[in-house]
Amino acid sequence: MANARIANFKLVVSDLDRSLAFYTGPFGLREAVRIGFSGPDVEEVVLEDSSGTRLLVLLHGDVMPAPSVPGWAPVVFQVDDVRAAVEAVRQSGYELAVEPLDFGPVSIAMAVDPDGYLVEIIAGDLDGVPSPPAGQRIPHPIPHIHDRK
Repeated sequence: MANARIANFKLVVSDLDRSLAFYTGPFGLREAVRIGFSGPDVEEVVLEDSSGTRLLVLLHGDVMPAPSVPGWAPVVFQVDDVRAAVEAVRQSGYELAVEPLDFGPVSIAMAVDPDGYLVEIIAGDLDGVPSPPAGQRIPHPIPHIHDRK
């Protein structure tokens, strides 16, 4: 298992077209592969970034309903400018859960996808955020996000 790597993440969505618009619109992913399965009917759409790296798979089908209160999604987009990305999200008509804020060398914001998944948007030097000393805890930069229901 030493050579294991993450291939992609999968999200179950309630409306495939609506979710495709969200991820291909302000985030610029593009559809790479679409597979329709029968028995049971499930559709799977693989999305890739501009480099051709396959990142996200959207799943839709009657046998796999989207969670009623999804909350966190395993999706984090790294962008050059969080504020520009937030503006693209807003102009595309989507909601923000967290306005842009700076956390040391990193800027963070969170958008809400059509199923209510929280999608993190980050920019900056991710390697520049040091670990605190062992056993020391630091204040969470956006504690209210954990109250979301």
